[in-house]
Amino acid sequence: MLESHETQKKILSEVKYFTCTTYDKFCKQSHGFATVQLEAQLQNWRDCFKEYTAAQEAYVEALHGWLSKFIVPEVEFYSRSKNVALPYQVKGPPLLVICNDWLGSLQKLPDKMVTLALKSVVKDVRALWLQQNKEQQQKRKVDRLTRVLDRRCSSEPPKVETKMLELHATDHEWGTTDHHQDECMVEKNDHLETLRRKLEVEKEKHHSSMQETQRITLHGLQSGFSLVFESLSEFSKASQKMYNGLVSYSENSDKVGNITYIEGGCNIESCNSQK
Repeated sequence: MLESHETQKKILSEVKYFTCTTYDKFCKQSHGFATVQLEAQLQNWRDCFKEYTAAQEAYVEALHGWLSKFIVPEVEFYSRSKNVALPYQVKGPPLLVICNDWLGSLQKLPDKMVTLALKSVVKDVRALWLQQNKEQQQKRKVDRLTRVLDRRCSSEPPKVETKMLELHATDHEWGTTDHHQDECMVEKNDHLETLRRKLEVEKEKHHSSMQETQRITLHGLQSGFSLVFESLSEFSKASQKMYNGLVSYSENSDKVGNITYIEGGCNIESCNSQK
């Protein structure tokens, strides 16, 4: 596990050196669906990790409590009626000492760092999904204005010509006809120019929205996942150190010989002498 997380962390550190130089690709609805699925998987990953660490601690705690019930109370030093632990570190049986140390070590593992990092990256993915929605809305606004402008450009000239013919047929004064013609053309040009300016503004907003989407994707997710794999590496290192220490203690206690404090039991030397 440690080796895998170290490899993942290394890959993420190398990915930081890759950048996207163009912002000409807008996100689609399929990208939004993929982002939602990613968020769900990350949340599930976080929940599973929390359940994993909680299950380990609950198991060792139950095992420690079960073994503690069989310990012979030492003279006046221990009372069953009080929740006072025996000095396992000094004279306790190795198995109970291992469980005691195991439980204490589990509670000191940096699992909170992992859950916080996963929570943070889930938040980043949610922010990406919201930004993708904003970008798609802006793209739809640009497309709608583009269609309106194209329709006006293609439909207004015939209307102007028709109006001019009507005016020419009913108005015998050419000066008045020219005046109306000019007014219509100016009104038409002003309206189209207003639409064009508005379209350019919305296109610029869309371009900025695309840049923001890719910024969150490239930098937000990179930094988020880097923290996740870094915290997982630290958790794995601490876990490996913990289990190596427990194994070493177990091997050393086997060499020294076990002194039992289990009710009804006896240590090796006393059992041999009784024979």
